[in-house]
Amino acid sequence: MKLMEWSDTLDVGVTSMNHQHKKLLDLMNRLYEGKTNGAPFDSLIPILSELKSYTIEHFQEEEKFMESINYSGIASHKIIHQQLLSKFGEQENLILDTRTFPDSFFSFLKVWLSAHIQGIDMKYGLESQSKQAV
Repeated sequence: MKLMEWSDTLDVGVTSMNHQHKKLLDLMNRLYEGKTNGAPFDSLIPILSELKSYTIEHFQEEEKFMESINYSGIASHKIIHQQLLSKFGEQENLILDTRTFPDSFFSFLKVWLSAHIQGIDMKYGLESQSKQAV
C-alpha cells in the first residue's frame, strides 16, 4: 500500500523538478510501505535518512532553478522550505526518541508533498512557462 501516487495534478511543468518530486514520493512510499508491512524499525532509518538528505538536496536544486528564472516568489518559497525542514527535523527527533513512526508523520509527508507541490511549486512552474512563452 502506498502513501500517495504520482498524478498529473503534481506536474509543475518543469521536467527536472518533476523527476525530483517523483523520487521524494518514492522514498516516502518506501518508508510508509516498510512501516505498514511491519519492517524492523532499524531497517527504516536509512530510508528516513535518505529522505531527509534528498529533501535538502531537492530544496537546494529547486531554489537554484527559481533563481535561474528570476522567480518573483523565491524569498517566501525559501522561508517555506526552511519551515518544512524544521518540521521534518522535529518529526525525525520524535521518531528516533520513540523508535516508532507515528501516523502523524505520514500525514505530514502527504500534506507536505501534495499541498506544497500543488499550492506552492505550481507557481514557479507557471511563471517559468510564461517567461518561456515571451
